[in-house]
Amino acid sequence: MIGLDYVANAVVSGILIGSVYSLVGMGLALIWGIMDVINFAQGDYMMIGAFVTYWAFTLAGVDPLLSVPLSFLATFALGVLTQRVVIERVLDAPMVSQITATFAVLLMIRYGAEAAFGPYTKRIYVPYADVIYRFGTVSLQLPRLIAFSVSLGVAVAFYVFLKTTYTGVALRAVSQNRMAAYLMGINVRKMYWIAFGIGVGISAVGGTLVATFLPIHPEMGGFYALIAFIVVVFGGFGSVFGAYISGIIIGVTESVSALFISPSLKDVVAFLLFIAIILVKPTGLFGTEQR
Repeated sequence: MIGLDYVANAVVSGILIGSVYSLVGMGLALIWGIMDVINFAQGDYMMIGAFVTYWAFTLAGVDPLLSVPLSFLATFALGVLTQRVVIERVLDAPMVSQITATFAVLLMIRYGAEAAFGPYTKRIYVPYADVIYRFGTVSLQLPRLIAFSVSLGVAVAFYVFLKTTYTGVALRAVSQNRMAAYLMGINVRKMYWIAFGIGVGISAVGGTLVATFLPIHPEMGGFYALIAFIVVVFGGFGSVFGAYISGIIIGVTESVSALFISPSLKDVVAFLLFIAIILVKPTGLFGTEQR
């Protein structure tokens, strides 16, 4: 029989890794909520964040935590470029064209990275990688605890940005009614650039955090893209903060289920949850009916 201490450790571990899932899901939810575009390359922008962190650490000795702004800004710029060059041309096209366009971006990023960096797994060894705090029977690995703290900080900062700044309010207005926002003088085209840039930039922060405690490689984005879709569906399409909460729930579900089934099958549980939420509540926990 599995003891409560194992369950408690699994719950805590799930919350910590779930906070990274939340970041990737938030980025995807933002892009969908503002632009009605499903970005299949979301996980690969996260991979870019991880590699920016790796090379900053390897070439210049920059601590991964200090490279968070660098990772965000580099991917933000790439996201704006992608929006202007690719996404903008298919915004009003049928959904299949949008899917094909973002899938093409995925292929260019993923295999471009593989050609540039090689297919091999890389790892960052930070001095605090093996620091573990113990609270009773619960153990906390410092890099994962830092990842959770940074993720929570990003979510709070993003909430404040949306609620208190002109750009944040304009983004919310565009998400509610594009035409009304345009008639009110909001530069909708510019908001799309910003939304796509922030959406992929937040995911890149997730990549930076993962790089401190997990191996990275050019194809890592595939897994996180699938997780991001589950997170967004579970939380509700377009609900950024629903995505944050559902990321935590998915992380805990995976971690606890690994106690009872083979760890290699724990991801199956997340997909079963994905199917269940589609059948029972297609709008997700915090979503509303789509326009």
